[in-house]
Amino acid sequence: MFQKAIFFHLILLLWTTSVMAQDFSSLVEKSWNNNEQLKAQHFQLQQAEAALKEARSMYGPTISLGGQYTLAAGGRGIDFPVGDLLNPVYSTLNQLTSSNAFPAVENATISFLPNNFLDARLRIQQPVYYPELAINRQFQSSKIDLKALEIKAYKRLLSKEVMTAYLQWQMAQQAVVIYEKAEALLKEANRTTTSLFENGKALPSAVNRIQSEQASNKAQLIDAKNQEENAWQLLAFLLHERGISRDQVTVGLPELPDMITNNGSREELQQLDVGIEMQHLAVKKEEQFYLPRVGVQIDAGSQDFDFQWKPYALLGVNVEWNIYDFKRHTHKKDQALAAVEAQKQQKSYVQNQLELQSAVAKNNLLAAIDQANTFQPRIQSSQKTYDEVMKKYRTGVANYLELIDAQTQLTIADLSYILARYNAWIKWAELQYVTASYPIN
Repeated sequence: MFQKAIFFHLILLLWTTSVMAQDFSSLVEKSWNNNEQLKAQHFQLQQAEAALKEARSMYGPTISLGGQYTLAAGGRGIDFPVGDLLNPVYSTLNQLTSSNAFPAVENATISFLPNNFLDARLRIQQPVYYPELAINRQFQSSKIDLKALEIKAYKRLLSKEVMTAYLQWQMAQQAVVIYEKAEALLKEANRTTTSLFENGKALPSAVNRIQSEQASNKAQLIDAKNQEENAWQLLAFLLHERGISRDQVTVGLPELPDMITNNGSREELQQLDVGIEMQHLAVKKEEQFYLPRVGVQIDAGSQDFDFQWKPYALLGVNVEWNIYDFKRHTHKKDQALAAVEAQKQQKSYVQNQLELQSAVAKNNLLAAIDQANTFQPRIQSSQKTYDEVMKKYRTGVANYLELIDAQTQLTIADLSYILARYNAWIKWAELQYVTASYPIN
């Protein structure tokens, strides 16, 4: 009766989980919140947002304060005969006034290099019409969209990896349960065989064979526990939460998944759409080659020698107008147009590829569900066969080889069903990823 209790306990465990709806959101959110790669991409998104703000700020003025103080000696100069011009006049005035009120003046040499000269200014520059500023702003905005889609794509991949890791861990746990169940069955078989041997109804070889099966099952149980530990380590790594225990990681799963009918839009296709838009911006930039660029500059300050103050103001309008560049901008435009067409073809190829992946994933899920549904009758039949053989074995009607074969078939049926069940769930997670069904915020 002990093996029946284990069997019904396993059925009760599976039925209990089947009435709960699967919800991986808690595990997925943990992985999103703790993943360093995702955090790095969020910082890159902030970087792109700052670049957009920088592009917008280019429409505003820039104000700078500058100055230059100059000391000079030597260099080129010009002779100015001020003495030759004024001294005859001063001499006549001195004679008329009978005084020396007008002393003689020496000729001067004026240097081209300013000495002890200070130029201080406040400069304001304002772009008036720069077409490339609008292009740059749109380009930086597209980079934000591209980075946001990259984050969503990584989140989607991470969600699939977390689901798959959890399902593989659960599958390994169930395998441990099955081998422990087999260990209990073999223990009961060994007790029964030993009793038969002591009563002279079984040979020593029967006891040895049962004990050999126990050792073999023990080795398989050790391997199953190792696989369970490795699967748990992978899941814990993806969740990346310090101190998390197995009891804190639970997801209610129905017996088998349902077919996914709602399809979303893959981020890879959206990224290609944004890439096409960015290439169109490159085309637009070259089409604006002949448009003028206009800016205004205002200088207000002082220029004088010996640190004197002589204020001035200067207004300037800067105009730049492209006329001819030997068709360089035309060739750049052709390159951008070719890049647009290449991106469109790439998008078409990726779209067809994703549709193929979706069709294959749906077929795989349907086949996995159908395959898993075939195991329940096999498990029931194997359990019934084992119970009957065990009864006959206790009465000496069946031999130990029949008992071992029945126990082996039951263990294989249990393991095969667990593998088929979780394989169906793994195919479900793959289909969720391929069809972009899981909601990504």
